[in-house]
Amino acid sequence: MKSKTCEQKLQELCADITHEREHWKDINKTGCNDPNWEDGVNMNLIRNHIIYDRKQIEEICQETGKPLPEEYYLSIPPKVNTGYMANLNQQERVKRFMSLGHKITTRKVKFEDDGQLRFL
Repeated sequence: MKSKTCEQKLQELCADITHEREHWKDINKTGCNDPNWEDGVNMNLIRNHIIYDRKQIEEICQETGKPLPEEYYLSIPPKVNTGYMANLNQQERVKRFMSLGHKITTRKVKFEDDGQLRFL
């Protein structure tokens, strides 16, 4: 199997960042169906994936001398309360989390994503 070039890896990581940011926004709006974890836990996991992808991009660009791509500068979604649920419509799921002693909140987290690049 042929290994990927640095350019291919960068393109993949950039696409991942774009996809993960949209996935985070979607869960924040409508929730997810994970039977084992609240929406907030899943959103924080996605946030961590974005941070990891950015670190990988940084390392590749440092090694190759390439400039950082635009996706690197896109805003990272904020950390969320792990007990956050976008809605309480999935009653069985919510009941199960509460029976385990989890503190559930529906207070939405705002992600000020205006599409602007954030230069570090």
